[in-house]
Amino acid sequence: MSLNNDPFLLISKSIKNSYIDDWQKKGKKVVGFYCTYIPEELLYAADLLPFRIRATGNKDTDLGDIYMVRFTCSFVRATLDMALRGIYDFLDGFLVCNSCDHSRRMFELFDLKVFNRENFKKKVQRFYLALPHIITDEGFEWYKKEVEELKEELEQNFKLNEITNEKLTRSIEIYNENRKLLREIHKLRIQNNPKLTGSEALQINMANSSIPKDIANEELKRIKNLLTKREDIDISNKKRILLVGSVVDNIEFTELIENSGGFLASDVLCFGTRNFMDDVEFETKKFPLERITKRLYYRLSCPRMMDDHQRRLDFVKEEIKRANIEGVILQRINNCDLHGCDNMLFTHELKDLDIPVLNMDREFYQADTTRLQTHIEAFLEMI
Repeated sequence: MSLNNDPFLLISKSIKNSYIDDWQKKGKKVVGFYCTYIPEELLYAADLLPFRIRATGNKDTDLGDIYMVRFTCSFVRATLDMALRGIYDFLDGFLVCNSCDHSRRMFELFDLKVFNRENFKKKVQRFYLALPHIITDEGFEWYKKEVEELKEELEQNFKLNEITNEKLTRSIEIYNENRKLLREIHKLRIQNNPKLTGSEALQINMANSSIPKDIANEELKRIKNLLTKREDIDISNKKRILLVGSVVDNIEFTELIENSGGFLASDVLCFGTRNFMDDVEFETKKFPLERITKRLYYRLSCPRMMDDHQRRLDFVKEEIKRANIEGVILQRINNCDLHGCDNMLFTHELKDLDIPVLNMDREFYQADTTRLQTHIEAFLEMI
């Protein structure tokens, strides 16, 4: 049973979809964001649709290159290029945090160049959320204050009724269920006889980030039921690979690995395990907004959290055991210093496990497919 033409997975292949159209026909707003450190539960409690910005399918950054030099992240330049061509004109709000310097610049560039284009008359509300680069008690208090101020700004700028604790609690329940379903699907992927490929898992996660979570939860239940009944995937001639590093929002890259003789049994990506392994805790003594903030701040981090490398390494090692990994592919988009530093450390630290590691640089769009394929095939043959 193939999932190639499943309507839910097909959402991942485009930016806008019919669920967004239906949402906006009801007079509701859509808020675009770059980073998983954004408090989605807060937006959803306000009846705003959080939409994770992607550059899926884009192979051209000519317009983006006018405003960002080529030694900046090609993923960010690709999203800017699409925005300048009007692909993100459906957004009613735009929320940026300082996840990295490249994406943080989008706050000014969208304001000056995207939403200020000739003939673009729509008023798009803009929000900025600052968070620390280290994990401390003081940092948490700072971030909590930022999230509280964001709540007030959302209410004022969108002229909303108060985002109550009851609404926040309901949103937490929906998002916790969503993450639970993604973890259950993930188990079907990491087991010895998997039910889905790494590319299908990526499509599920991308689609999940693009539609209302109430609907996504029903779709995930349906997908899980289909996968449970599905025949096991034959991976007897493939090597079980863990994919780590920069953002991946296009299955061309994952299919390149899986068509070269690898099986992506797991990942440590923001369109993957890093986004669904942790839930908002249920603590009766703490207000829901504080619990949302706590989950975001203390969850499994990405390299933007500079003092948390050991915890990321521990998770990589645990996932290697859980998914019976035979080789690790560390990848970073060119000029991504954050993942470059983490991947360099992983390369040395994983030697203790005596597991093969490939550390590679790439562009967001696959202009160098032949080179990548050669490296990947040679690595897989070595295992």
